[in-house]
Amino acid sequence: MKNVTKILTAAVLCAALFASDQRITALGGNAALWPGDEANIAAFPAQVNNHAHVQLSGVGTGDGDDATGGVSLITNVDGTTWGFNYGANNDWVNMAWGNGTMGVVVGLESATEQNCGTEAAPVACDPSDMSVSYGNTFDWGEIGVKYMTTQDGDGDAMLGVNYRTDWGFWLFDNTVVSVDDLMDDDLELGADFFTHMDAGGADVVFGWGFGYNATAAMADDALTTEVNEAHVATMSQSATIGVEANMTDWATLRVGYNWSHELACDNFTGTGDACGGNTSGFAWGLGFNWGGLTADYTVDSGIFQDPIGTITGNNVDAALGSTGLTAQSVTLTYSF
Repeated sequence: MKNVTKILTAAVLCAALFASDQRITALGGNAALWPGDEANIAAFPAQVNNHAHVQLSGVGTGDGDDATGGVSLITNVDGTTWGFNYGANNDWVNMAWGNGTMGVVVGLESATEQNCGTEAAPVACDPSDMSVSYGNTFDWGEIGVKYMTTQDGDGDAMLGVNYRTDWGFWLFDNTVVSVDDLMDDDLELGADFFTHMDAGGADVVFGWGFGYNATAAMADDALTTEVNEAHVATMSQSATIGVEANMTDWATLRVGYNWSHELACDNFTGTGDACGGNTSGFAWGLGFNWGGLTADYTVDSGIFQDPIGTITGNNVDAALGSTGLTAQSVTLTYSF
């Protein structure tokens, strides 16, 4: 656990300044590669013990009943951590508890028939959904286990497991393994190896992984108008590079790059065969720190083509897909 402890320590210090889903999205989208960020709590609930803040997400989406923002409060009382989450969902309970090494997150949903649609136009919904997540840290690594009922209303449930350890090889110091659902007939799992590199004024993460997905997919039969179910097993290789660089002592630039290659997949009748194909993409973000208050922004890549127009908003043109500096909301976090 020596390497993980070092990374956790550094990441927790960084997360004290910057911590949100928007930060992770801008750095490649995999929170497990940044152990100290609060976005890890979903997969590794024991991480709730490392945070104390009030976080406002979705700022800028509006202030009325249709706003999609949320509020998260994490605080420590006499050595016990308590967390409360409120947002634009149907949960009437979404809270966390931690005792220093262990963490538990509980969510209960109480939807109405209106939330589930109508008999003529039903919406996939289960009015009594629930989820329970447990996490703990040990000498041999960190685990997170999540049990939840699914939202298809058929009584099914899922059981997911995440495991992170300091086992590494080659260039990589750490490993994270995830199984999406142990109760599903079609197995879906992934393994990522990652390491952090100190690049002076920047923190660079390099992750390399493999994924296997045996889930059932719906494919159009080219010979009929019927929709047939086909099992499409895929195996993919992926890479993630994230850079968080200090521009000043109060501003940080973030960039993430994801790459994936389909190593193998079972062909099926119809279209959609992506065997051997590559996909990739960039993400950009900014972080600002004013003491205990921080702000996380998602940045449009157009800033590099037209920096003046993007910053001032003079190049905004919805028809051309230009949104100015950002068209997304902002996350504000006050740490204490």
